[in-house]
Amino acid sequence: RTPQVIVEKNTGRIVAILAGRPSDPSYVESMLRATDAILRAREQADFTHDECHHDRADDSAALNYGIYYGGGGEVPGNLKNGRHTEILEALVSNPDLSRMASFADAAFRLWSPDAYESVREVVNKLCEHDPRIVKTWDANAYPCAAFNFGPQVRCKPHKDSGNSPKTLCAIQAFGRFDPTKGGHLYIRELQVFIQFPAGSTILIPSALLTHGNTPVAPHEVRLSFTQFVPWGLFRYVDSGFCAEAGLLRKSKRLYREKMAERSGRWERDLKTIPTLKRLKEGIVSRRVVSTGDF
Repeated sequence: RTPQVIVEKNTGRIVAILAGRPSDPSYVESMLRATDAILRAREQADFTHDECHHDRADDSAALNYGIYYGGGGEVPGNLKNGRHTEILEALVSNPDLSRMASFADAAFRLWSPDAYESVREVVNKLCEHDPRIVKTWDANAYPCAAFNFGPQVRCKPHKDSGNSPKTLCAIQAFGRFDPTKGGHLYIRELQVFIQFPAGSTILIPSALLTHGNTPVAPHEVRLSFTQFVPWGLFRYVDSGFCAEAGLLRKSKRLYREKMAERSGRWERDLKTIPTLKRLKEGIVSRRVVSTGDF
């Protein structure tokens, strides 16, 4: 419940934030209602065998929702989920899940303010450029979210290579399980297993860290909800609202310039990950959002 940070010893950069959860008891009640809403959606979805068994988990379907760019698409846009669209729209309209999503957004803003502002700026530019693009939540900077429907989510160790390396992925656990015995978040590079109670939020740069979670008991329920930032959105806006292939057709000179700029972008992005010292200085010098009022 009490926020904690994990810092890389050589650079002092914050590599994981155990953001906890608000002290308000009604927040846990919201989490439990959101859990039941996701379980109902799972039954309604009637997922196929292939949807439940994929490269990230076995026997647990996962669906993404929101603004995405990648996979060979020419332009970013809202993900199309076919027959699952209705249940996903019902979930993002659920007030209990929206409450938890807002807490995760506030935690991102508190612990990584510069990255947060860069995400908000990019998403706002996209929406202004293309009115067909719609935010999931107006006040939330995160463009994309993933629902893991369980009922016993156990994600295999993986990196999210399509996510922006400088941004924090917000992972939230839902369900009814004993966090001392299962459901731990595992981070390979840090060699840690972190107790992850239902209702809590953990922020990590998921493009950089190999992460997964341990199983819970067969009679228990563990679901997860994750918000993230596709790196392609930054590249698209940076290219003047066009794909790299489109930029090449438009101007070979501009294409070469952008490619030269991007050659060191990954390293530059890593340098924007805040240190605890810099974060403390920022909190002192300016008023920042609190995550206590949810």
